Amino acid sequence: MSYFVTLSPIPCLHLSTGYSVFKRAAHAILSLLLLALFVGSHSACARPSAQLSDTAKIALDSLHRCRYMALSRGIGVAGTPSKQFVYANQLSRHTTTDQLVDIANTDTSHIARLWAFRVLLYKGDNQALDVLRQAFSDTTHVDFMSGCCGYDEPYNRAAIIVYGYDHSQLKLSAPLRNALDSLIFFDYSKPQGFADGLVIDFKPKKTYYPTVVEQADKGNDAVLPLLAKYKNPNDRERMNRLLKANMKREGMASDAGCEAVTTWNDPSFEWYAKSACHAALSQQDAYVGGILPLLWAYPSPWSLQLFQKILSPTADSFNREAAIEFLSQQAKTHPIPPTFRPLYERYVRGRR
Repeated sequence: MSYFVTLSPIPCLHLSTGYSVFKRAAHAILSLLLLALFVGSHSACARPSAQLSDTAKIALDSLHRCRYMALSRGIGVAGTPSKQFVYANQLSRHTTTDQLVDIANTDTSHIARLWAFRVLLYKGDNQALDVLRQAFSDTTHVDFMSGCCGYDEPYNRAAIIVYGYDHSQLKLSAPLRNALDSLIFFDYSKPQGFADGLVIDFKPKKTYYPTVVEQADKGNDAVLPLLAKYKNPNDRERMNRLLKANMKREGMASDAGCEAVTTWNDPSFEWYAKSACHAALSQQDAYVGGILPLLWAYPSPWSLQLFQKILSPTADSFNREAAIEFLSQQAKTHPIPPTFRPLYERYVRGRR
């Protein structure tokens, strides 16, 4: 028996047909890549900072070349005017607030970002709040110069320092100022347990008080100056506990303790002022500038005696001049306590 098998022809694709399929696939991939590039470039071009004028670009490039952030206008021993303020002024006059926000949030230079934030603050723009909030997550270190002093800080604290440095000069709306202060208090300082101290001049708001008391009861003397601003009679004992612990630990007056007692010169805290002043003057070559407000806060025989010691002809000339200048400035803004009137007449008016 024989079998016959009929073979059907197998269809074959010509080489040219396969190449066409490959070509179509390549074109599709290329089209997708071009589309992605177009969308990306369009997105980049759509960013506000990509639309800067030539003048703004020059100002921004100048800030990019800066190695530190100038807080003060005068830098160095000679107080040389910093050109950064010129660049910032150009940036302010030739940008929109949206462009400033984009620079403050995304620029490659942290110094340029700080300046954009600073300009937004001077403009009183509400978007400064979100810029500051976003800055809290950045801990890149930034160099600063203020007068003759140079130092570096993490970017989140640097942004707060910029705000705090200009705090009294900024013409902000009350809601914006309150929002900025509260953001710093609750979102930066409180989570860190006020490890950096009081980073700005906080006002004694009711919303802060429970946190301040809580920190004080934990023994955190960093909040002393703010606690003193409330001048709550119920806080006298709390203040004294902190001041005693502070004095024991430091062995002398601290900035926080002096500021607190100067702010609230209650008789309950006179012991601290007296101890702090005597401790400072007992040190050789001590600078007395920090204790002069304490002496002024408690006009009494002991403070008069120490003032006279500082002002004596045999005393350090630098401290003597500092005390005379202090008396002169205080007389311009405050009534002169009768206890100190003879000092003022002799050392201030007597010089004229």
